[in-house]
Amino acid sequence: MIIGVTLRNIKMDEIDILKVNKSIANYILKYDAIPIFITNINHFSSIASIFDGFIIPGGNNWENIDEEVLKYAYDNDVPVLGICAGMQLIGSFNGKEVSDNTTPINNDNHKSNDTYVHDIIINDGILKDIFKKNSIKVNSRHKDKIKFSNDFIIDAISNDGIIEAIHLPNKKFIFGVQWHPEDIIDENSEKLFLYFIEQVKK
Repeated sequence: MIIGVTLRNIKMDEIDILKVNKSIANYILKYDAIPIFITNINHFSSIASIFDGFIIPGGNNWENIDEEVLKYAYDNDVPVLGICAGMQLIGSFNGKEVSDNTTPINNDNHKSNDTYVHDIIINDGILKDIFKKNSIKVNSRHKDKIKFSNDFIIDAISNDGIIEAIHLPNKKFIFGVQWHPEDIIDENSEKLFLYFIEQVKK
């Protein structure tokens, strides 16, 4: 199995850097899959068919390559796990085009480097199937939130009403979480990444 992971462009000491959290690669490797990092739209279009699944990670914002990956995955029913900005992208996609569906959060309840920041309330559906729980504690460090849209189904919300997990209907697995499971070493993160890999195998 080959999992495509989009990279983030950042500046460090005035040098342009392409970045991915190592733990994302570690989770992919743990389940005997191969991570390949995607950096360029033109290159992606020529190799898109080699990928069995995709992870669109967090960042300050999603990028053009993330949109191209999501559109390809949607059209070809390839599993996607979106994390933080990746989830916000999924929540801004209507199956044809991306229209930014995010607004700033007006409090600091979701901006923390702590391991656990708040609870999420889990609705019936994919996330409850994964965790077998009505709520879990998650980390949180995002400045924006998504507004409800009929284009996605809500799988979890925070105790202050922020949408925390969504999926696109009628697809094998296009799923997003607002927190950062790659930064939490616990059974819930293990279960989420394993479930994603199981969807890729189908």
